Amino acid sequence: MADERKPALVSIPSDALRSLLNLRDEFPPFRQLLEDIIQIVIVMDASAVQGELRWRLGSRTNPTARTGLHEAIDSGAVIAVAPIFLRQEIEKYLPLIASETGVSLEAANAEWERVQRFIRFYAPTGDDAEFALVDPKDSPYALTARQLDADFVRTTDPHFARMGVTVIGPDLDMVFRDYARATSVLVTVKLGSGLALTFGIQVFVEMIQGITEMIRKLPPAVKLILGTAVAIALLHPTSREKLVQWLKKIWERLRETKPVLASISQGAVKHLADAAKTSRTTREVIRSRLRVRGKQSALSHARTICLRSEKPLAADEIARRILANGYSSRSKTFTDYVRRLLRQDGRFVTNAEGQWMFRAAA
Repeated sequence: MADERKPALVSIPSDALRSLLNLRDEFPPFRQLLEDIIQIVIVMDASAVQGELRWRLGSRTNPTARTGLHEAIDSGAVIAVAPIFLRQEIEKYLPLIASETGVSLEAANAEWERVQRFIRFYAPTGDDAEFALVDPKDSPYALTARQLDADFVRTTDPHFARMGVTVIGPDLDMVFRDYARATSVLVTVKLGSGLALTFGIQVFVEMIQGITEMIRKLPPAVKLILGTAVAIALLHPTSREKLVQWLKKIWERLRETKPVLASISQGAVKHLADAAKTSRTTREVIRSRLRVRGKQSALSHARTICLRSEKPLAADEIARRILANGYSSRSKTFTDYVRRLLRQDGRFVTNAEGQWMFRAAA
């Protein structure tokens, strides 16, 4: 299930993809470069999680090794969700899992705690009668998949297909992993014009976030003064010339760097070409399994945005991202409209700061 091979020539881990995805969602100027990255939403059922636990407890020799699915989740290429009912199911079977893998119950519980960290738990509500007719234990997973419009239920249980739910088994785990690995290399190099930005991308994001937050908190009068000062600086011949020279210097450094990097290793260049091919072929495999979606409503966009976000979001931020995703609205009160949609939909709740998120487990 896991891969413990030697690292690739271009050392850009798949986990770098998550920072790039955050960059895409938070800063619109980067969206054009990063908009074609696929993110899959899967509902993890008990059979999938039991498989993960059994491998970790009974087969894994390297404590840092990950399954293909876990690596894909860590990268952000896959978003894993589950109903809170999963906790009951796994905890019921933990003594058996511990016995069959030859570990103590305490060790099994500790591993289960670690697995829960990469799953987003959701509390589905509503009528699950149509699913319960097939198997009552599976209905919370099917209902979660419907309410969150998930792409797949990750399972080996044949009941889900009879419920009309789109399912995948372990056959796509390595496809997701290979897609994440190859795309992280390809997009990082694409974004950095040959510079490996992996080591600094998070620092860059945090810096921009800090500057943005600082400016947002400034009084309107101070913002006006700051904007006027910037405009004067750009219009002033001396200031404008300094800015032009600074940009030229950056461009010259980039031009100098590219041939140096290209000449370091032909193997690295070949690896980049292989990554581009793998990213393309795995994307095609994934898309061939996805169902065709129609035009998304504003609420559908909001659902996707909240699933992608690792933290609660303000209504105005959700509205901004909906428009950035291509939704068209001429309303001058679009944020109010989005806030009203969220209030009317039982899947969303607010925290103490008034930010929105999915209704999660207590």
